[in-house]
Amino acid sequence: MKKIPLGLISLVLWIISASVFLYFFLSGNVSESIDGRVAIHLNSQEKNLVLTEMRGLLASVNGIVSALAEDDYKKAELAASASGMEMVKKLEDEEKTILLKLPIEFKQLGFGTHDQFDKIAEDLRQKKDTKIILKELDKLTQNCVRCHATYKIAF
Repeated sequence: MKKIPLGLISLVLWIISASVFLYFFLSGNVSESIDGRVAIHLNSQEKNLVLTEMRGLLASVNGIVSALAEDDYKKAELAASASGMEMVKKLEDEEKTILLKLPIEFKQLGFGTHDQFDKIAEDLRQKKDTKIILKELDKLTQNCVRCHATYKIAF
């Protein structure tokens, strides 16, 4: 009987492990819900973290709109910056366990939304015309609408 080299066994096990990790990283822990959306399965602590982050995003949108109505670009910039990629960095340690449960499209929408907040903050810093900022805000809220129309958080 021929012996299988230990290196080959290790390589095969590594490929299997990497494939399983990649599968879960791309697809997440999901199922189809009865309303046709994708149900993302999180525990109660993870669900609370995601919903708290979403409420923060909505508060930033409200802060931007409210400050723009008063022509207060600095206040609007601060509201936008609060939900940019800095928010992701602050939540990074807490979100590491969640990332495997989220489908790749959800992650892309989320990171794209945070990037869009940074873009709006930069436009506000440059005191661009309100119509330009509103167009960027429209792009941002389209992400929110698409996300909520596509996904739901489930247990």
